[in-house]
Amino acid sequence: MSQILNCPHCKAEIVMRELKHQGYWQNYRICPACGGRFSVDRDTKIRQALFIVISLMSLVFTVFLYFDGGWWMVPAAASYVALGLLIWWGDSKVFLVAYLEKD
Repeated sequence: MSQILNCPHCKAEIVMRELKHQGYWQNYRICPACGGRFSVDRDTKIRQALFIVISLMSLVFTVFLYFDGGWWMVPAAASYVALGLLIWWGDSKVFLVAYLEKD
């Protein structure tokens, strides 16, 4: 189920899954109601970076499992369960903020 958030400019409901992304090098989205630019808050960006680190650890455990044997199964499985739970928890903590361009 997709989380419904509010535009920081006009307070219109926004379903993030339905929005068009502006491209790989742009870190903002555009509100379909008012055209205002917005992004996620700083804490969300920090959580996302931590999730990437945990994802890489899970990948390393999986590679070890493939090459070094079955005793890596427990850390690999635990890391994927932890990653799933953290993403589920982190998804409820997302807030949208107005996008400010840096000069």
